[in-house]
Amino acid sequence: MPSQNDTLLRLLTMLRHIPQHPQQITAKELTERLEADQFEVSKRTVERDLLSLSEIFSLISNEKSRPYGWSWSKQANQQHEEIEQLLSKAITVGKFANFSYSDALREETREMLYQMPLTHDDHIHMKNEDGRFGKISIFDLIENKKIIKDKKTDAVYHFTNTEQLLEAGWVID
Repeated sequence: MPSQNDTLLRLLTMLRHIPQHPQQITAKELTERLEADQFEVSKRTVERDLLSLSEIFSLISNEKSRPYGWSWSKQANQQHEEIEQLLSKAITVGKFANFSYSDALREETREMLYQMPLTHDDHIHMKNEDGRFGKISIFDLIENKKIIKDKKTDAVYHFTNTEQLLEAGWVID
């Protein structure tokens, strides 16, 4: 049986995955994202959670067609930012330190960094096990530099190789 901390982290992670209106996400897509984040959860549980969370937060459901799409209302910017801060704090204090990305995602990251694909903004976007998000410039990769710039704080992290980057908890987003 999951602990209260596991349930809280899952709910915060779920809220983080819900896009701002007019974009939407279905319960099935949320279930898949949560499974990718290492949560074992059924689609029905996600549906129940969405209904409960919509009573507390400014979540809206597009019930015009099935599957229903969920999003944060246009006025929910502050609540969405608060969720991000709560999740970052929860992870930072180490309550969820046993979280790690799958070997398949780590391998996909190795391949992506090796292939240096064309992107719309000349960066490969990254995420960390502790909740941070960053990006690596394609131009740095061409020069064999593994430099991640934190998207929120602009902090810069230098790694000597891809394995060191992976060990520090970074994978493609």
